[in-house]
Amino acid sequence: MTSFAVYSSLLVTAATITYIAVAGTFRGSLAGVQSEKLPFQKQCETICRTFSSRLRRVAVRVMKQGPIPQHIAFIMDGNRRFARKNQVVTSGGHAAGFHKLTDVLEWCNDLGIRHVSVFAFAINNFRRSPEEVTALMTLARDKLRVLAEKSELVKKHGLRIRVAGNKEMLPEDVQESITFAEESTKSNPGMTLNVCFPYSATDEISSAIRALVEDVDSGKLMVADVNEKSLEDRLHIPGPDLDILVRTSGEIRFSNYMLWQSSKMAYLKFVNAYWPEFSLWHMLSILVSWQLSHDLIKQRKARLQDTLMATTASSVVSDSDTC
Repeated sequence: MTSFAVYSSLLVTAATITYIAVAGTFRGSLAGVQSEKLPFQKQCETICRTFSSRLRRVAVRVMKQGPIPQHIAFIMDGNRRFARKNQVVTSGGHAAGFHKLTDVLEWCNDLGIRHVSVFAFAINNFRRSPEEVTALMTLARDKLRVLAEKSELVKKHGLRIRVAGNKEMLPEDVQESITFAEESTKSNPGMTLNVCFPYSATDEISSAIRALVEDVDSGKLMVADVNEKSLEDRLHIPGPDLDILVRTSGEIRFSNYMLWQSSKMAYLKFVNAYWPEFSLWHMLSILVSWQLSHDLIKQRKARLQDTLMATTASSVVSDSDTC
């Protein structure tokens, strides 16, 4: 193990200890714990928060000494269970999830990650209770505008917002907010946020296939030009390649999210914490493990690409022999 890897691992360990000290107080307050704190406890909390802030800046600098992923995706799972755990209404859990998203975007921006994709609403989530679906639509409508108009990430760092999915399924007022967010940020040069809403990977792939068929029928595309790249170009999330896929809440499944993108040697990480509890120290731990695997992932992707090219060349030769 390199000295960089050792230092990074020690850093994440120290950061995790700090997070536990600070987050324990935060979760207790959410759960409605009203116990009186002793002066010593208050001093410890202040020290921990100060140390945590300084450690965050150091951690980001350390991480940027190694390779940085260009595209990371999150399955933001656990908002409802977080709400039940802390005895708040379901909409409160979703609101906490949005606030966590803004934190995560700030971390990604600090780290230099250029593309972030988030699973905000699955197509099958329309099966939930009408009250919850309405609350989620209202949250999306309002927060997209807030993010596009008032967020420091947009105003100061040039965040670009894209909404990926079957947008025709959404209410008209939500579609209007999407159009506003996309149009007002489309020329921004900073990090790109792909909000998958409403989305499923099977719908994404089938939509891309339909687009391919339509382009062939209209003469825009030759049959000979139908290949992996032409299909990828028509996906809701066309690229760059996905480096890391993170799912929170402890569930170990894809839930029909970015299946095509994940198949191209994405690094998978399942975190045993609800999305509103996801911390910078979870993030740093994931980055350290990805950095340690980076060279191996690159080698395997290169071998996979060589195999695909050899297979394609062999197929072309076979087709010419039969003509």
